[in-house]
Amino acid sequence: MIEVRREAPDAPAGCELFAAYLELVRERLPGYTPTEAIHGDEAAFRGPGAAWLVLYEDGAPLACGGLRTLAPGVGEIKRMFVRPRARGRGLGRRLLAELEAIARAAGLAEVRLYTTEVLAEARALYDSAGYELASTHEEDGRRDFWLQKRLGG
Repeated sequence: MIEVRREAPDAPAGCELFAAYLELVRERLPGYTPTEAIHGDEAAFRGPGAAWLVLYEDGAPLACGGLRTLAPGVGEIKRMFVRPRARGRGLGRRLLAELEAIARAAGLAEVRLYTTEVLAEARALYDSAGYELASTHEEDGRRDFWLQKRLGG
């Protein structure tokens, strides 16, 4: 059974999952240096309209993701990651839906997220969940995307 927990973003499970996420990104983008501008910091997932979620199965952390407020009515989903061994089971979709529900409850009308071309699995999830392309950006040999979604009441 999958358990969704709202946790502190700097708790051990979240740190472990974020480190695994960065490892995956570095494998796919050799030479990549993570920046706070792209990934945020733990403080981004605290306070009003913010959340940090970890999905567990049998006590093992399998997935994580965060939500922060960007502007009045607008949130951003960041650091979404599902361990490779847990992919294909709908955990990414569930995590995304949980974060969107928190955004709605916080009164946010829109959520955005930033992803990169080499994370094709993530892009496919976001496309199938109704996210639309807002803009593209090329930097340091990678192609990134800003995606957005209006949240229904």
